[in-house]
Amino acid sequence: MADYAQAIIQVVAYAVTATAAVRSAQAEEINANAQADVMNYNAKTLENQALTAQEQANAAEERQRRIARQQEGALRASLNQTGTGGGTGVGVLEQSSVNAELDALNLRYEGQIKATALEDEAKLNRYQAVAKRIEGKNAKRGGYLSAVGSLLGNTNASWDTFSAAGKA
Repeated sequence: MADYAQAIIQVVAYAVTATAAVRSAQAEEINANAQADVMNYNAKTLENQALTAQEQANAAEERQRRIARQQEGALRASLNQTGTGGGTGVGVLEQSSVNAELDALNLRYEGQIKATALEDEAKLNRYQAVAKRIEGKNAKRGGYLSAVGSLLGNTNASWDTFSAAGKA
């Protein structure tokens, strides 16, 4: 009778071990999914920052153009007042206009570079989130397989114990 009790205890121990493997695998999957959710949230935040960076660059570009128009108007008035509105004055006015346009375009370009970097980082976070979810699923599958393997591997030992108890 003691042999049967020992065999039952052995089977229960194997079942507990298998259950622990399953629970551990489920916890790993939950953890991986939580990390993936954080990465997706970070990606969304980065995408919003990219939009903001682009909008700020557009606003800075427009502000630069407004300032340039005001400066060009003041320069034009100054050249007309001094009587140098032709020849050299026109060249100075054209160069000032070209420089102002380049300044505005540089502001737009800087915003585009910043926005692109943020968008790329967001894409990387989304990719990592997908990889984390896959990692979680694989951990769960591995835990289930480990539990099944443990039960199958220990079935023979349990059977031997039951058989020996029955013969005693």
